[in-house]
Amino acid sequence: MIAIANACTVLRVMLAPLFAWSVAGADASGALALLVCLTAVATDFVDGRLARASGWASEARRILDHGADIVFLLPGLAMLAHTRRVPLALPWCAAVAFALYTADGWRRGSGREIILVPSRPGAAAGVANYAVALLASGGLWLGGGALATIAYAAGIAAAALNLAAALDRIQTLALPRRSATRI
Repeated sequence: MIAIANACTVLRVMLAPLFAWSVAGADASGALALLVCLTAVATDFVDGRLARASGWASEARRILDHGADIVFLLPGLAMLAHTRRVPLALPWCAAVAFALYTADGWRRGSGREIILVPSRPGAAAGVANYAVALLASGGLWLGGGALATIAYAAGIAAAALNLAAALDRIQTLALPRRSATRI
């Protein structure tokens, strides 16, 4: 099961350039973009469940999973923003939120390892990023219309969620680090 979980995660990374390419430009392929994005969502859903079911869930797997998410989403969201299908702020806010999430994990690991600690705004932002990518791909497939408008509006909300996640991490990073020993 862990081999399938790892394959799902790696597949998401391998699909990243195809997704970005499929949403780029005026002749973008909406059907391909939607299919690739649906595949990424499915692999993200499956890989963690398989890892936990197999008993092989670990901090390293979580880092790989979250890394695969940002590697898949960021280029696609950037291309969607470049073609004005989602707000320009969305990929920037997602990148900053993820960078602060990683920096917080590095700080928690005292620079020797990364210990990721999820947050509610971060989890909501991650789900919203995938939802916007799906909506924008669907809008592209349908040739615009109401779904494209909804995708853009959802992109504004997702950017706000990513900003909230970033601000939450800034607060966490600003707090003094707790000592591992207790008196």
